[in-house]
Amino acid sequence: MNRHPDTHWALIRLLAASALPVFLLMARVFYTGRITYIFLIWNLFLAWLPLLFAYLSVRLGFKRRLAGLWALAWLLFFPNAPYIITDIMHLPNVGGVPILYDVVMLFAFAMVGIVLGFVSLRWMQWGVAQRWGVWASRFFALTVLGLAGFGIYLGRYLRWNSWDVFTNPIALLRDIAPVFIAPTVYWRVWAMSMLFALLLTFLYWLFATLPRMGMGMSLEEV
Repeated sequence: MNRHPDTHWALIRLLAASALPVFLLMARVFYTGRITYIFLIWNLFLAWLPLLFAYLSVRLGFKRRLAGLWALAWLLFFPNAPYIITDIMHLPNVGGVPILYDVVMLFAFAMVGIVLGFVSLRWMQWGVAQRWGVWASRFFALTVLGLAGFGIYLGRYLRWNSWDVFTNPIALLRDIAPVFIAPTVYWRVWAMSMLFALLLTFLYWLFATLPRMGMGMSLEEV
């Protein structure tokens, strides 16, 4: 836990990995002549933001005030990374290519989004562990994944965006407040949020387990 994460090399590799789903999408557009799924480019861009914010926070160090601001930006935009998983729901609605092609393309986008989010969380978890200890970092990771589950629900079902916290806070609060005031009435919201959170926690556990399985990954064990 004392070694600093290799952030520079990780950025290069993840940028290279992002090229595959983009290539698959561009090939689809060229073949069909339609810009179906073009929104995935925007969603991939949003998935990159938490990684960039985590990079700035970790490189600046957690004891600097500016690093704290980048950390808050990271927390706000973190759900955008795993959110791409939910784009799979668009699969039955389009055609023009074999459905398995779209399966591969959407899966590639989802995998890149998940890894972008998890690497950023790993970096932030490393920073928390350096300052407050390993157990605090584990609690931090679980809390973030739980909040991300709720964030994915807000984005997919209520169509809120991360920046709405600044651009439309009153309306956002109006939608969120009843969920906390009357949780039994909005139990479906909590159920779906917990389902997303459980999936993310399970995937992150697998992600963190890879180094212990001899997969050759250089991530620090937390």
